[in-house]
Amino acid sequence: MPCRRLVPLLLLVPACGGSGGGTVTQVSVPVSLQADALDLGPATSEAELVVRLAGDVAETPVLLQVEVELPPALLLAATNRLLPAASLVTLDGEVHEGRLRVICGDAQNPTAAPLAKGPLFRVRLVAATPRQPGTYAVRLSGLLAATAAGTRVAVATEATVVTVTLR
Repeated sequence: MPCRRLVPLLLLVPACGGSGGGTVTQVSVPVSLQADALDLGPATSEAELVVRLAGDVAETPVLLQVEVELPPALLLAATNRLLPAASLVTLDGEVHEGRLRVICGDAQNPTAAPLAKGPLFRVRLVAATPRQPGTYAVRLSGLLAATAAGTRVAVATEATVVTVTLR
């Protein structure tokens, strides 16, 4: 008896969009980064920008590179400017042409685990002196991502803009 109840349900699957012979279009979601806005009050001269990997991507990378562009009112901290926010085999950052170029993930293991959705790394920012109150944009641009096999992963082409307010 229970098998007879399943037959009508199975017949409904094609009517509800299940393999009814039409083409299925896969939506590819590119890799992107996110970060929350920062607000540095009058008594605060330093803050950490937490950069996160956005979820629900078509292909999860094991390694990514991004450039952090700062406005003149903000500087990188003199020490510990780049810190992990998750367990990362590779986290490296160097200033190149006035931008902090960050590489994170696993650049060493051929069977590297994909980067997890969520926080990846933190960038310590300080207010330049003299302090220039206002609202500024920190840009995360030039995003590149790759799989363990070294193939490129689709990434968001527009920069991620993070608002930083200095009071």
